[in-house]
Amino acid sequence: MATAVFPAHRAIYLGALRQARRISERIADATSAPEEMPHEARYFITDDFRSGFGVTHDGTFIGLFSLVKGRGGDLVEAAITQGGRKLDCFDGFLPDYYRQFGFVETERVANWTAGEPDVVFMAIPF
Repeated sequence: MATAVFPAHRAIYLGALRQARRISERIADATSAPEEMPHEARYFITDDFRSGFGVTHDGTFIGLFSLVKGRGGDLVEAAITQGGRKLDCFDGFLPDYYRQFGFVETERVANWTAGEPDVVFMAIPF
């Protein structure tokens, strides 16, 4: 059964993201700080507040997180359903993960912190 996501007010999403970043170092390393999340994005969250994401007006999905193992695929598919067509992530396991959903690399930028992974920009081709 697919994981259901629901529209959420930005403040609710940010509270869940803050909690997830406190609990999981991996989530903290892979997501932007809550205060950097844009006001104009649409946010979505699961009914247990343990997973969520945002989609900006230009179709970039942002801040995807989950404290529940195995939900990632459902969340990516939900983000695509909600209009998510592009993203950025750190090099490592994520670019290969997103490729399975049809994303292709469109740009790669050296990380602003020396020795850290590149930033990889990806999109679903039309």
